[in-house]
Amino acid sequence: MIVMKAFVDGYFSVLPSGAIPDWVLLPTDKKVAAVVMVMNEELSIMSTIQELERMPLHEIIVVVNGSTDASLMMARTSGKAIILHYNEALGHDVGRAIGAKITTSDIVLFLDADIPVAAEQLLSFVKATDRGLDVALNDLSGYVGVFSDWDEITIMKYFLNRSNRRDDLKINSMTAVPHALSRRAIEIIGSANLAVPPKAQAIALQRGLRMGMGGSINVFKKNRHRKDNVGANNPVSQLIMGDHLEALGWAMREESPRLKYTDHLRKRERAKGVNKHHHPDL
Repeated sequence: MIVMKAFVDGYFSVLPSGAIPDWVLLPTDKKVAAVVMVMNEELSIMSTIQELERMPLHEIIVVVNGSTDASLMMARTSGKAIILHYNEALGHDVGRAIGAKITTSDIVLFLDADIPVAAEQLLSFVKATDRGLDVALNDLSGYVGVFSDWDEITIMKYFLNRSNRRDDLKINSMTAVPHALSRRAIEIIGSANLAVPPKAQAIALQRGLRMGMGGSINVFKKNRHRKDNVGANNPVSQLIMGDHLEALGWAMREESPRLKYTDHLRKRERAKGVNKHHHPDL
């Protein structure tokens, strides 16, 4: 980061104006895109886009959906963003799938406009993907406390990873932003499957994609509270739970109904020559 800033400062120091832009250089020569979901984010959308415009991104895809405020008008003031507008609310995940579908870049960052992230913090996700990860997750494990403090969503995220033999991923999930995907990941998972992030994660794990941590940004602290994402059994929590059940169902059909969990009782019964009716096998 220090070397990058020194390069930018030195490059522009010879200009007559002496003005040094607040640029952030990417740690890769690959093409990088960002897909941003927007729904009634007039208070934060420009902060999100401005941070992205500090980087030499190949594409900035902004998906404005179901907005009744000035989000669309403000997004259109960007000279670099490609705006996709839908009158109806798509939900964050469907919008990400659509954005991923139209990108052509080698690395794609996924963000939500209600959680502005500094360009400097996004570099680690790009770097991790450039160095070999197909899926670079946001590491939130340090912000959820001990197991007894976890809510049902956090437990379900951990169970999905554990069931797919990736205990090391802990509670981290493609449900959370920011995260980054390689072009290979988008092609193998399928952009349509990104509409259900836990299922996309299960597909990535089952098909051997390289998944790990790209950075650690406390989005819990930044996330804006809405009437549909607070309180017990709120609509967002119910949606996420349903998505994880769909992901587990897919993985069970793909591998086995028990996933990594061996049926030790059945093994003992077969070893003893006992069938399901507890009679000796003939």
